[in-house]
Amino acid sequence: MQQRLTVAVPWSLSHYIPLDGFDPFYRALFDHAPENISFSAWDNVKLSRKLRGSAFIRRRLVDRAKGEECHLNRLEEASIARGYKDYFWPPNQVLTTALEGDIEFCHTAPFPSLTRPFIFCCESFSPVFFPFSQEGGDNIESHEEIKEHYRSILASPLCLGIFSHVSDTLQSLSAFFFDPTIDGKLFSSRAGLSAGTFFDYDFERKPSLSTPRFLFFNSSDQSSANVFRRGGHLVLRFWKEFVSGGRDGLLIMRCAKPSDIELCEHGVDLPWVHSEIGRSIIWDQGYLAAYEMHSLITSAHFVLLPSAYLPAVSIMEAMRAGAIPVVSDTVGTSVYVADEEYGIVLHGVQKKVRQKDQATGVLVNSCCQKPELEHFLVEQMTDRVCKLLDDHGAYWEMYRRATAYARKEFSGQSFAENFWSSVSDLYSQSRETSAPVEIASDDLKRSLSDCTILNHGWGRIFESSSKPMLRIKTEFGMVWELGGAMIQTYGNPRIELNNWSVLAQYYKQSTPLVTYANTLEELEGTYLHPLGGRRQGVRRKLVRWISKTLLPFPVLYRYAAHALAVYRRYGRFGFQRPRVEPEVELVRQGVSGYNILRHRDRYYAILQREGEFSPARAEAGGYSSCYISSSVEEVLRNITASIPVSTSFIFNKDVNFGPGHDSPDSIEVSKRGIR
Repeated sequence: MQQRLTVAVPWSLSHYIPLDGFDPFYRALFDHAPENISFSAWDNVKLSRKLRGSAFIRRRLVDRAKGEECHLNRLEEASIARGYKDYFWPPNQVLTTALEGDIEFCHTAPFPSLTRPFIFCCESFSPVFFPFSQEGGDNIESHEEIKEHYRSILASPLCLGIFSHVSDTLQSLSAFFFDPTIDGKLFSSRAGLSAGTFFDYDFERKPSLSTPRFLFFNSSDQSSANVFRRGGHLVLRFWKEFVSGGRDGLLIMRCAKPSDIELCEHGVDLPWVHSEIGRSIIWDQGYLAAYEMHSLITSAHFVLLPSAYLPAVSIMEAMRAGAIPVVSDTVGTSVYVADEEYGIVLHGVQKKVRQKDQATGVLVNSCCQKPELEHFLVEQMTDRVCKLLDDHGAYWEMYRRATAYARKEFSGQSFAENFWSSVSDLYSQSRETSAPVEIASDDLKRSLSDCTILNHGWGRIFESSSKPMLRIKTEFGMVWELGGAMIQTYGNPRIELNNWSVLAQYYKQSTPLVTYANTLEELEGTYLHPLGGRRQGVRRKLVRWISKTLLPFPVLYRYAAHALAVYRRYGRFGFQRPRVEPEVELVRQGVSGYNILRHRDRYYAILQREGEFSPARAEAGGYSSCYISSSVEEVLRNITASIPVSTSFIFNKDVNFGPGHDSPDSIEVSKRGIR
């Protein structure tokens, strides 16, 4: 019987945003995992709500992050180690460590906590050293320092294995490090698609080849940044040649449209493209869900991806859905497509784009424009696509070969079984020689155990955007989608990379306040309210000052709160306004000598004699007696438990000084019998 293994997956943290977080390439490993494999990953909605409701957990996490920050500040300013740790970011380091799991699963670039064993998966060589190098960048600088830093990670006993489905990538890693320890950890893996991602397709559902359909689509985040790296400009140039040759067809551009200046700089005939949009070109810029993208791929005869980088998932999706892939011969393409067998492979990219790094001797990609190569690729695309379309029988034969090959070779079940079998064996071997060291205390992990993704939530996570995607923008706020969550911000703040972390607003004061929800409905239209907007800034500060000033004077505070509530309800001109709660609200007065106040979603009980109320002071333990909870009932129980039975009170009616609630005069109390 195989041992159970829990895999910690910290991909929902903000430092994974440029690395595609829950990359669809790995979905099959989750959907087809054997019974002995379980996963642990943060559900950002649950985690954000937990942090809002527990000051104790917030303090624990922030204190740990501040400790990591102290270690970071001791590192040399310009060192690779400092840059790596700074990018990893202390809150994300702490949350990675606090995640339950026997091992960690990293991909693309290694960011393990180094507190337990981990496995690392990668597709390309250069992104392994992100943020110091990435796909399409120049030669690796400071390569000796980078080599030593990453050797300390990958040669560590905690690194169980380095997996890649691209043999060239494994060879490059071996040549770069030239380390027998790392060589012993390099493993070749399969690739596959989740069975739940696709349905069975029938070529009879395809439109007629007399008017063929062509599809270009961007990476999973569907942003405009990757259009040129994926060869979108080459597709537009091909389409002009195709249509100008007197052929009929439809080109669907499924991506955000780059600027006209960028298109012109990449050799696109902009006036001609504009004249064809709505005729032979459909340019769909709206965000599509995964199932909508699959339907679009199914309806296409060709998927055009003349990319300088390997679009692995897109190629597998195209072949599985019965769309002929037209791709470049970049590194890794041969893993998926055999030219003339399962698709069309355009030649020249590997020879012209792959260059040897003078310092390391490793072949890396250079993404600079090469006019001669681009002209050659467009020419090949035009000639070879037209030739295949002239022989319908040859097209359908290629279609059948491609779909049959995809069903067999891109089996998600086989991918998952082989991968997790290897990982389980490696973990068993490591247990025989060493045991993982846990830094985060068990009580903290137990407190956060209900903040992880449940089994039925993986589909939602993988089918969502892996980078922030703007879904709604109003006068008062914006809503973004990221990793299966809707994230609402007020106004139009500048959101930096680390601001997407659920811990950011507690760790760094300048971080914009954000609200996480599973769906737009759960946000309840908060993005339509002015609370937090710039127009409300001065007014909000004034209300806060008045609230603090009048708080020691309950009668004045009550009348002021009532007047403010009336104004907010009816506005200056008598029309209905959205109800917005004050930031500090006196909820109950004189409860056994305590006042109960609300700040955001937290309730505080402080002694009346303590004077002005300050949430920061309360959280820091600055009052002689203070009770904090996420509910009024819990605060009342704490007060009752702290005083003798003979002098405690039973409150028969809740009191709220907001509009529509009873005043203190209507409080009904009855003393318990005094013996």
